[in-house]
Amino acid sequence: MKAVILILLFSTLAVFSSATQAEKQTESGVFAVVNGSPLSMDLYRFLLGSREQESIDRQAHESGFDAEMHRQQAAEDLVMTELLAQQATRMGMHETEQVKAEMAMAEKTLLAQLYVKQLMDTIEIDESEIRRYYDQQIEQAMYRFMIWQTPDQARSVEILEALKAGEDAGTSEQNVIETPWLRDTDIAPEVNDMVRRLDVNAFAQKPVFQDGVWKVVQVIDKQVMSKHAYEEEREIIKAELARLKLDEKLEELADDASIVFNE
Repeated sequence: MKAVILILLFSTLAVFSSATQAEKQTESGVFAVVNGSPLSMDLYRFLLGSREQESIDRQAHESGFDAEMHRQQAAEDLVMTELLAQQATRMGMHETEQVKAEMAMAEKTLLAQLYVKQLMDTIEIDESEIRRYYDQQIEQAMYRFMIWQTPDQARSVEILEALKAGEDAGTSEQNVIETPWLRDTDIAPEVNDMVRRLDVNAFAQKPVFQDGVWKVVQVIDKQVMSKHAYEEEREIIKAELARLKLDEKLEELADDASIVFNE
């Protein structure tokens, strides 16, 4: 059987000895016949197309990459897939409920992916949108804090005033926390707005109520990371804006749909 497969592959691959010859094949042409079942040229082209980016990446990074061998591997994979599918069919696997469900899900997933790709092709991102998004970004920061906690608001004010005056606040060690480095994205927005303008060793102007307790916050260390240049961020921002617009389209699709769950 293995010899038969190899003979089939070699005779098939001879047709594709050059890219020019491959492109001259008609769209309805037969790529190979496996146990009497024809495989169309469209299948082969589809498989090559799905691996195009991989081929480009490998050519860029592998000096010994052989494009012809890459096409031969695609042909081998296509024939082997057909052989395995035929064997599964002979065993009746396609008639089981599990396989039917998996095939139905695979079909729906593929259709969904194709539709999303079509939606993505309709999304246009203007240069002004990218620039506006970039300009709205603020420098990222990281902090370390010393935090004094108390369940009493009035007591928290007393602690803050004492600490700012350089006096002993009379708090127990159990109520004092020194945090590790925290990114500004890990901090509640209202707290971040409050501490962003503070210098090292400065206190937040007022106690913060969080997690059921009042907190007196002091910045004990701080690092601010400058924004990358616009040219470095442009493609990243463009991709993010495209994702956001795609999310909007998908939300609209869901909002317009009639969805009823069977409880």
